[in-house]
Amino acid sequence: MSFIQKYIFSPFKNDWKLLLVLSLPAVLLCLFGLGQLGRLTPVNFLAAESVKLVCEFLFLGALLSLLHLLGVKNKWLAGLLAFIYYLTLTADLILLWYFKERFGAKYLDTMEGGDYNFLTDWRVLSYFAVLAIFCGFAVKRFFRAAPRKTAFNRLLVCVAGLALLGAANPLKLLPAPNDFYTSYLITPSPVYTLNAVLTPRPQARLNQPLTPELEKLAQEYNVFSARNTGVGKKYTRVILIASESLSNKYLHRFNPNIPLQASRPLDELMEKYPSASLQHVTLSTLYGLTVIFTSHPFAELAFANGYPVSFVKELKKHGYKTAFLRGADETYMDENVLFHQAGFDEVIGATYFETRPDYKDYIDWWGLTDRKLFDYAAEYLQEHKQEPLFMTLLTVDSHVPLGRLDYLGQEYEEIDAEFYDVPTLPRAFARFGQDVSRFLKQLDEKGLFDQNTLVLIMPDHPSYSNTPTNKLFKPYRPEYDNLPFVIVTRTPIEKPLAANPLVSQLDIAPTLMDLLNLPQPKGFFGHSLFDAAAQRSVFDIKEDYAVVTTEKSSRVVPLNSKKETDQPLLNLIRSFPPED
Repeated sequence: MSFIQKYIFSPFKNDWKLLLVLSLPAVLLCLFGLGQLGRLTPVNFLAAESVKLVCEFLFLGALLSLLHLLGVKNKWLAGLLAFIYYLTLTADLILLWYFKERFGAKYLDTMEGGDYNFLTDWRVLSYFAVLAIFCGFAVKRFFRAAPRKTAFNRLLVCVAGLALLGAANPLKLLPAPNDFYTSYLITPSPVYTLNAVLTPRPQARLNQPLTPELEKLAQEYNVFSARNTGVGKKYTRVILIASESLSNKYLHRFNPNIPLQASRPLDELMEKYPSASLQHVTLSTLYGLTVIFTSHPFAELAFANGYPVSFVKELKKHGYKTAFLRGADETYMDENVLFHQAGFDEVIGATYFETRPDYKDYIDWWGLTDRKLFDYAAEYLQEHKQEPLFMTLLTVDSHVPLGRLDYLGQEYEEIDAEFYDVPTLPRAFARFGQDVSRFLKQLDEKGLFDQNTLVLIMPDHPSYSNTPTNKLFKPYRPEYDNLPFVIVTRTPIEKPLAANPLVSQLDIAPTLMDLLNLPQPKGFFGHSLFDAAAQRSVFDIKEDYAVVTTEKSSRVVPLNSKKETDQPLLNLIRSFPPED
């Protein structure tokens, strides 16, 4: 007992209160994460929170020891360093809030080119003020200088404790997948982000024939086997409208708390035409659009390798002119380059619209207003009405966190309901629906909505955050995070879509190829939504793990797993097989 007292407890004698207080935000973050990931049960709560507290306490103890070894005694400096540390927790908080993932390498890339005016919002400033006060209080009240010998002994104890926790993580005793999700939240935020940046990313299996083992697995999950159903024809004007962050929860059709008037335009389209509720398989715009174009769940490998498979390329091969129109800056995340590689002849965005006198005054915030983007799309369609054309439109007015704040004088039908008289995402999606109706009317008036016109409406990815309109989404249901999808034609297609709960974003590309009666590429993971008999699997690729769901089971696989039993599945999701 004296050994434990002298060598384990003694180094923390003057600092345990500081470390305990400073550990609390991370413990609360872990609790929030369990809720966001749908894993907040009494057992998970007790297990994860206990381990998180120990891990954070030891990690902060190691950092504090390093400060003491460096001779840091100034409380202001210590408070500043604590504040910087909590900024990494804040990044995790935001990602769990909006994307149900932690802050890794993927999201570092998305930071460039973003709109950060929200940082001046009083609520954000208040958050940072509270954070600063907390750091100041903890350091002023509990920070003490320590002899280097004590600091060194504390460092040894903390490092040994963290090593032991890593080698014998008690959370691994929980049943799957709770063992994974609880462990996922334990790593300290800066360590998680640094590890995500430094860990080598999986490499694609490009144009390699499937091994017999992978062929068998592909059959088991029924991938690389999309087929046409005979529903298609030669549409010569194809328009894909991708709404930023649209989710089922914003439509009265799925969520009765949404006022009927607010989502009527989109609800009526879904009622009149073939429509579906799709599971998402990735997050963020580049990743979501890449999955739509490729029907491949590993979006990062697709765009990092020049889009080995893409329905846009297939349309281009069959004589379609291809254009990508967006309200935001087209150079964001190099998407102007990447989407050219995906098969688009033209990529047009805010940089171009700034040169147009009739559009430049409607650029603000993230970019051109949706209404003016639709106006330009109608103009572009008119110019190219004599040739087969595929166009993708990516809107921006509904970007998180609150949607467009200023519509620059554009008028909309006002919704007389709570949350619709101020900037919120529900208001933004209500106005998106009005813009879609206006656009379809424009096409009809210009003679551009005929029997050869095909319009697909969908989101690029869902929006998870419910703040500040949480009241509209209670009680919350998992299907609220699904993605509405509708197929609009002059004469509604009568053939029904598959009534399968596993229809997903992976099925969009095969559905489009089916609608155009064009051959299905070998590399598609999904199936036409008109193929009611197809067995479906959902591959949801996160920053560092994949969730694979079939009709029989759901499985979580870390992307860097060393388990031999995980390798075949990881090889499958990395595969871009050659065409037959």
